[in-house]
Amino acid sequence: MKIRQLAPQEKDQAQKLAWEAFLNTDGLGLDEQGMHAVFDFIENQGRTLNYLASFEEQEMTGVLGYDDEDHLALCFVLPQYRNQGIGHALLQELIRDAEQRHVSRITVNSAPKARKIYEDFGFEVCGEPISAQGLTTIPMEYLLGKQLLGRQVTVTIERPCGSLHEQFDDTVYPCNYGYVEEILQEDGAFQDAYVVGPEEPLETFTGVVAAIIYHADDSVSRLVVTRDGSYDRQAVINAIGFNEQYHEVRILWRNG
Repeated sequence: MKIRQLAPQEKDQAQKLAWEAFLNTDGLGLDEQGMHAVFDFIENQGRTLNYLASFEEQEMTGVLGYDDEDHLALCFVLPQYRNQGIGHALLQELIRDAEQRHVSRITVNSAPKARKIYEDFGFEVCGEPISAQGLTTIPMEYLLGKQLLGRQVTVTIERPCGSLHEQFDDTVYPCNYGYVEEILQEDGAFQDAYVVGPEEPLETFTGVVAAIIYHADDSVSRLVVTRDGSYDRQAVINAIGFNEQYHEVRILWRNG
């Protein structure tokens, strides 16, 4: 099996495979309205997606489509090639590619019947079910960067503890804040990081990543770095709250 990114001129072939594969399923339990909504999406939105595809020799056997926000929009495998790990391999390739692009998360609105498949892969529910156009879907996300937890890093401090906030004149930084040069974010900038523990202003700090903060409303992620990777959750929340209170966040903790 070979997996590769499709060129723009191959998108028609990907759409055709998606139609054929969907017709040869049980419709994921959808009623007639829901099935029409899926067909309309493939036809009208299919060419706007980016595609990974699997091949056996020269035959395209499966496709995975995702948008520019790394939202997984469709994943189909031809009936005769199912139960061979192709869908799993396509997801693995998407994650590998997203990691290389320093993406913080991959999202999907899963059909209820597919929820366990995504959960087994590492996706987690991140919202209430959505019902529209005869479809009920479950918002799910896969958080990238988990391998950074427990990693030793050096933070270059841009905003020392006690310095004034760059946007809010009446706010001071209760902890040191800066960036990690050896880790890049999706936009090519260095990875932002809070240093929690030391209360004196610093220029640099070497410690261990204790947590990762993800923003639900954008692609930003921020590290929490402590002396040895240990932490008190409430102390961390207190330290970062001055800045993170303006966002809906999810925190991934080391060993938790």
